[in-house]
Amino acid sequence: MPICMTARYRVEPEMVEECKRTIEDFVKYIRINEPTTLFYMANQEMGHPTRFLHTMIFESEEAIAIHQNSPATRRFVDMIYPAAIEPLEFNEYYILGFKNKYQG
Repeated sequence: MPICMTARYRVEPEMVEECKRTIEDFVKYIRINEPTTLFYMANQEMGHPTRFLHTMIFESEEAIAIHQNSPATRRFVDMIYPAAIEPLEFNEYYILGFKNKYQG
């Protein structure tokens, strides 16, 4: 069964642009190199540019391990975690329904 996860965090205001570049590179890597990451979306909150929310769907626990052990995840962690105001908040969810028409 696929596993949905979210990651929510806030970064220091002076780090927003660098974080956005890191996120863009991260998602590009995932798109090209992680076929078992079924869905990955990174969002910046409107009206609060220091707040970010990532939503991801993994094929399996093995897919999560592949994602977590990738060089791109290491680069993301090395940049975002020190910029975060508090620890990142991760949650896992059961998928009860899903629709996706957007293909960005």
